[in-house]
Amino acid sequence: MTLTPAARIQPLAALAVGVTVVLGAVLVLQLGSPRFLSCVASGSLAVCAALSGWACIVRGRHWDGDEQDRRIGYLFGSAMFTWSGSHLALLGVALADPGSSAHTQLQMLTWFGILVTATQFIIGMTKIMRKTPQQSPGSLARTLLGTVVVSWAVALMAWVIVLGPALSRLEVSLARAAAPIMYMGAIVLAVIMCLYLVAGLGTSGMRSVVPWWGMLGLVFAGGVMEVTLAYGTLTGTVRTGTPIDALGLVGASCFLLGALLPDQGTATARSLPLQRLGEAVPTAFTVLAVLSSTLVSMTTGFTDDITTWLRTGLILLLIAHQYQARRENRLLTKRLEQKVVAGTEELQASNKRFRALVENSSDVIATMDRDGVLGYVSTSSERVLGVPAAGLMGVDVGHLLDEASRQVMRSAMDRTAAEPMAREVVELQVTLPGGQQMVMEDVITNMLDDPAVQAYVINARDITDRRKLEDKLVHQAFHDTLTGLANRALFNDRVQHALRRRSGAGHPELIGVLFLDLNGFKTVNDTLGHGTGDALLVAVAQRLTACLRPSDTIARLGGDEFAILVESGHTESEFVDLAMRLHQALEPGFRIGEQDLFVGTSIGIACSEVGSIDVEQLIRNADLAMYQAKERRDGQPAVYDPSLHRDLLERAALESDLRRALAENELQVHYQPTIVLESGEMVGVEALVRWQHPERGMVRPDLFIPLAEQTGMIHEVGLLVLREACLQGQRWAAMSPENALTVAVNVSGKQLQRTDFAEEVQDVLRESGFPAHRLVLEMTESVLVNDTEITLRTLRALRETGVRIAIDDFGTGYSSLSYLHHFPVDILKIDRSFVQRLSDPQAQNGLVESIVQIGRSLNLETIAEGIEDPQQISTLRGLGCELAQGYHFGRPGPAETVSRLVAAAADVQHREPEPVR
Repeated sequence: MTLTPAARIQPLAALAVGVTVVLGAVLVLQLGSPRFLSCVASGSLAVCAALSGWACIVRGRHWDGDEQDRRIGYLFGSAMFTWSGSHLALLGVALADPGSSAHTQLQMLTWFGILVTATQFIIGMTKIMRKTPQQSPGSLARTLLGTVVVSWAVALMAWVIVLGPALSRLEVSLARAAAPIMYMGAIVLAVIMCLYLVAGLGTSGMRSVVPWWGMLGLVFAGGVMEVTLAYGTLTGTVRTGTPIDALGLVGASCFLLGALLPDQGTATARSLPLQRLGEAVPTAFTVLAVLSSTLVSMTTGFTDDITTWLRTGLILLLIAHQYQARRENRLLTKRLEQKVVAGTEELQASNKRFRALVENSSDVIATMDRDGVLGYVSTSSERVLGVPAAGLMGVDVGHLLDEASRQVMRSAMDRTAAEPMAREVVELQVTLPGGQQMVMEDVITNMLDDPAVQAYVINARDITDRRKLEDKLVHQAFHDTLTGLANRALFNDRVQHALRRRSGAGHPELIGVLFLDLNGFKTVNDTLGHGTGDALLVAVAQRLTACLRPSDTIARLGGDEFAILVESGHTESEFVDLAMRLHQALEPGFRIGEQDLFVGTSIGIACSEVGSIDVEQLIRNADLAMYQAKERRDGQPAVYDPSLHRDLLERAALESDLRRALAENELQVHYQPTIVLESGEMVGVEALVRWQHPERGMVRPDLFIPLAEQTGMIHEVGLLVLREACLQGQRWAAMSPENALTVAVNVSGKQLQRTDFAEEVQDVLRESGFPAHRLVLEMTESVLVNDTEITLRTLRALRETGVRIAIDDFGTGYSSLSYLHHFPVDILKIDRSFVQRLSDPQAQNGLVESIVQIGRSLNLETIAEGIEDPQQISTLRGLGCELAQGYHFGRPGPAETVSRLVAAAADVQHREPEPVR
């Protein structure tokens, strides 16, 4: 089992105490011969002193204080070793023959060792005194002088009362007594210094390697023993091994215990009453010594020169001590005066800095009494507010505030008055004496209980510009920067507040949301520029706003979409009437620059549903209704119907399925033949996309093609059809090189708007090997009207590669003959609605004939679509139409169907074809 340091030290301490008690009892009880007792006294003391020195050095080595403490410990340890050596020499004196030279030499060595020991202790205690943080060099000198004065006074009294008469009676020469006298003086000085340390007359109570009680026990007990030994030497009565030697053993044991026991921590400075008497102690001892020496001389008649010299030296030392004390007092007074001056200067500088900070601050600092009257006002008010401080002092703050700000100020004063140093930050609308209005941020601090202030302290800052900027930023965050109308965030917030009021009791009225989308605005932007479009939006916003009540909210949601919130409605018809007024307001043209612009509008309406509506749902319903109105194209507003929501869900599901179909290759390409009317020969095919849904079955193209247009998937769909059709066309060409078929592929306007569409077509042709002149790209008439510049650029790039262009459903759109001249068109396809009329012999066929004539005059091919009976074929032949498509010749089918036709045509290509009947 491992013992802790404390567990190991305790047996050593107990052993030291036990040995001291035993040996002390031997000496006190005089158990043994004089020679034995002398050996016991000197030997035990030498051993105990050596152990104390070793313990002190070890403690200094492990000391956690500073290096100076450690060195003091080493010094005390060496002093104890020196003392141990002196008593070993004294042991030799006891063992040597009296009168021998060894006896004399060992005796001198004893006195010298004891003198060195006392000197080392004096130096060590002086170092402890110097460690005091508050101890100045002058204070240390005064303390040391005080110990010397007291020691000198004790020496004077000891000489006059004891030593002088004894030496005179025994006729001992001064030379012979010099060493013991010096030895006794050093011991007395060490004892006095130790008493000073213990009493606090020059120490701070700091920690020491050996505690104060160990040093005090050693110096006092050992000093008494050594002084007794020295006196016996002078008088010739010296003898060791007496009970008095037990004191030395006790003192050494105290020192050993102090070095062995654990440190008790930092000592606290002692402020004993004796410390206040530090100035009077040297004087009192001096007076006592002079009086006692004088009285002894008068009563005994003993007087000598040494007494006179001692008395004179004592008085001179006292004078030096008093001089040093007064000098130190003067220095202390001077330092205090310097501190006062420095403090005063620092206070003045601080006041100047404070005033500079206050006067040059960006804030106005003021004091205000309990009634709201301004007292002190910093001069910065003239720079910050434009009003001199004198113009504001004595003014009631309430006279500078509006009613709302007065209430805010009074509430802040009441709240801060309840607690000293309480602080409140308020924002106030201030009207200055000159009439200038400002927004101020005031920090109000309650210093009514401060005797130096006794007022509210106000730090006021002008935040007018900041508030304007914040208001501007807030307005920008919730308003459209172009029209100044509310934006989507503010509109949603207004709708939410309206619905909350709507859901409360006592509000039976309806909440209506109208969604408006401008028709034809994109054309204005693309043809006339965004500047004209922005001006048109501003004009539209003004007309719409003029039709509304102040309580209604109109917002621009983005682009050409507007939304209107109408509250306090009672019937759905009120919202419909408002929508009609808005529609009528936009019918007249808008004068923008030098031209009149006309736009229509599609309006959707949604009303709040009692107990089951939220903001997003209400706005979504209005949006759905608006798209319904846009699809109808009749100018009438559409009111939300729950079926619209079902249609939306159906559309979302179909969109998801279409994306999956593209990813999993569910889309197929079917082909419909193009026939020469005169010969019945198949000269081409039209590629048509079909979707075989795993659950829905065959999905009609008129369902998913518009969806692909709206969602942007049309590009992927079109590219898939184009790539598959070109690859299949090349396969057919390999089957019948003499009867190569043309392949027609439909493209949308969005595909043509892509700047890289022409390059994509060239890539497909290059990858498939299909000749460009046998590829026909079909588009509707509306493509020629919208985005003419982009479309024209793309079509010309395609035409340069050899691709031919066909106009599908010609005659149903809005194109004019100028477009046919302007665009690189090769083929006109007559819409099936015109061809179906040819089934009636009495029907007028002038429109079809005109289209055929237009094609012939412009050197364009014409293809009739939707042929279903022979009568239509006969009529088209008579009108000069060359090519046709329709169910009469074959329905759209997979590539395998056309492949069989191509193979059959290759077998009979050398036979004369029969005319179609």
